[in-house]
Amino acid sequence: MLITTERLTLHAWSEDFLDDLFALAQLPETVRYVGTGKPWSREYTVGKHRATLAHWAEHGFGWFAVSAAPGSFDGVVSLVARNATESGLGFPAVEMGWWIAPSGWGRGYATEATTAVRDRVFESGWADRLLAVYEPVNKPSARVVEKLGFTPHSKFTLDGRVEQRAVLERPS
Repeated sequence: MLITTERLTLHAWSEDFLDDLFALAQLPETVRYVGTGKPWSREYTVGKHRATLAHWAEHGFGWFAVSAAPGSFDGVVSLVARNATESGLGFPAVEMGWWIAPSGWGRGYATEATTAVRDRVFESGWADRLLAVYEPVNKPSARVVEKLGFTPHSKFTLDGRVEQRAVLERPS
């Protein structure tokens, strides 16, 4: 499955993207606001990769690799189905996240890629509700959340870091 925008191609996750994911997950500036904030081990990356492939098999959607040019790997837009407990909302949602490689920062790739995936989620009926979880101190991600139309829901602290949940309902 492909999603295309004016400048980007988003590819359904496949075996081909493991090494690219690992390389991206080694960059301290990329993982600074993800999980523990530390680069991922190879073992952890393989686990995430396998879980992503399994998610696609089970749900028919999941992570997308972002490419700005043929054969490039410029980031990820993730979709993960969360039940009412996992979402932290009290109701189910599909959590959307994103990483853009530093070489693509400041070019609008995150907004362009996430907008295209958001639209596909709602057009395809994959979900009626999207969830974004981000650190408010990550101003670029906070701007993407705002541009996409998410509404702040709740804040919580995880491992000493303040996290924000925001929700976007399918337009009527």
